[in-house]
Amino acid sequence: MARRVSHITRITVLAAAAAIVFTGCSRVEAAGGSDPTEATDEIRPHTIVFAHITAETFPYQAGALKFKEVLEELSDGAMTVNVYPGGQLGNERDINESILEGSVHVGVGAGALATQAGIMNLLELPFMISGQEHLARIIESPIADQLADRIKEQGGYEVVGWFSTGDSAIQTTDRAITVPADMQGLKLRAIENPALADALSSLGANPTPMPYGEVYTGVQTGVVEGATLDWGSVNSMHLYEIIKYTTGPEAAFLAEPRPVIVSVEFWDSLNDAEKDIFSTAMAEAAEFERATFLEVQTEAIEAIRDSGVTFTELDQAAFQEVLEPVWQKWATDLDAQEILDGILALR
Repeated sequence: MARRVSHITRITVLAAAAAIVFTGCSRVEAAGGSDPTEATDEIRPHTIVFAHITAETFPYQAGALKFKEVLEELSDGAMTVNVYPGGQLGNERDINESILEGSVHVGVGAGALATQAGIMNLLELPFMISGQEHLARIIESPIADQLADRIKEQGGYEVVGWFSTGDSAIQTTDRAITVPADMQGLKLRAIENPALADALSSLGANPTPMPYGEVYTGVQTGVVEGATLDWGSVNSMHLYEIIKYTTGPEAAFLAEPRPVIVSVEFWDSLNDAEKDIFSTAMAEAAEFERATFLEVQTEAIEAIRDSGVTFTELDQAAFQEVLEPVWQKWATDLDAQEILDGILALR
């Protein structure tokens, strides 16, 4: 389970990360202060900080380590990667801000990114993306480029790849969920995202923002009556010990693609050769992360079923009927009707 380090520790680590210098730039300044990307196409020494909020057992870490492995190999060790999992550098919002400030270089965007890049709200709408096959078609389509362009324009982030967070379901402690009426009054943990909160409220639930690392305790103590986590997280954080029901894998509550982000400023500081090997390494890492998630998800579903949790078959059509007006509302508000239509056309 991801745990946030103390304020003092985080400041110390961030200060160390901020002290990292791109040594290639000093040569350019000595040559006359011109744009470093115009000076040379040789691979210059870089130390890259990759931070995320999930535990080392979560597939994000597998993707980050694959990126490190491939990038360091392709650059003959000139470009190195330091990976900080488990919220060591703060929560998602902290990491996003640190990327723009330059003390972190690579992160994974989720619900909190929507405060800077509003288009991310569209990806947090339940039952809109039907599962991992649908997600893969989105990533491989021009829709991914449209989303990336919006994230860059709105938030100042360059999208360098797309990770997955698997399929999520609805986990509860005291009631089975099969139709929208079952959601009435249910206090559910939710990530900090207005579109998701809007959708849950339209179903009659009470969305309760709560950090990832506090979910187990929140459910255990009754602060919330359930959650909407991916299968891997339910298994890795042992949530199956305290829930009684989960909706089944036939209907994904969420299956959103997660953008791997760097700042536009950092991206523009790389020359063409560095961008090429960075992109190649990230493409391999993202594919590896998504494949890892599929394996983890399959194993997790079996483990959760074996634990005795009751699986219920959710009426997906009934949920979509309630939620479609919410999808349309957010598409209108975000000027994203074309993107929504494209996503739905790929189902």
